[in-house]
Amino acid sequence: MEERLLAFLEYINEDVLHHWGSLDALTHRDWFASLGHNFLAIWHYDWVMIALVTLLLALLAVFARKTVRRIPHGAGVALELYVRFIRDAMVYPNFGGPTNGRPFVPFFCTIFLFIMLANLIGLIPLFTCATGNVNVTAALSLLFLGFAVWSTLRAGGLVGMKHALLPGGLPWPMRPFMFLMETVSLCTRTFALAIRLFANMLGGHIVLYAMISLTAIFGTIALPSLLVAVGLYFFEVFVACLQAYVFTMLAAIFTGMMVHPQH
Repeated sequence: MEERLLAFLEYINEDVLHHWGSLDALTHRDWFASLGHNFLAIWHYDWVMIALVTLLLALLAVFARKTVRRIPHGAGVALELYVRFIRDAMVYPNFGGPTNGRPFVPFFCTIFLFIMLANLIGLIPLFTCATGNVNVTAALSLLFLGFAVWSTLRAGGLVGMKHALLPGGLPWPMRPFMFLMETVSLCTRTFALAIRLFANMLGGHIVLYAMISLTAIFGTIALPSLLVAVGLYFFEVFVACLQAYVFTMLAAIFTGMMVHPQH
């Protein structure tokens, strides 16, 4: 039993906590060598998962252009409902309505789909979960930060950036402290987005692996844990969609607070 437990802990450390998309993992795992004896090993690399999700998004964009018409039918209806959901539930309420919010709809539609597809693909046994790698979630958060800053400068220039980081009506002695606090707050939001997505996806996978491993460690006496694992698996499907929603909603709120602080 002790050997089985140690084997499970080694698997968690090497293949769950230590993602093959990490920089240090690339130094001792040559994916070219995997082509010689195990082609399926390439699907364990997070950068391959990112490329796969990007390809799926590109194919979906091409499909959408050919499917959506003035009067949508079939899949066009689902695509229209999705865009309307992102637009009406996330973008417009945080950007002051259609006039200000419409240019931001494509960005949030794309980031929602990217995160959701990455989360769902990670639940397939053959693939790894790219969003369980903090490097990937940090890159997504930095993408939000760059988009928020660029949108603020584009909408109002340096004056708009000043209003985003320094609320109006403050007495002069308070302004340096408030500017520092708002700057730290912006960095904290970026950090929180990365850690929230990473921790939820990685934590769910660890719990799922732990339930499944009980049968390997304790034998048939722990067979009911498989039923719990099946329930957790379907719950993970829900969490995968929920985390995409939470990330996109918070990114829309934070960006709207900077671009249009009056709203």
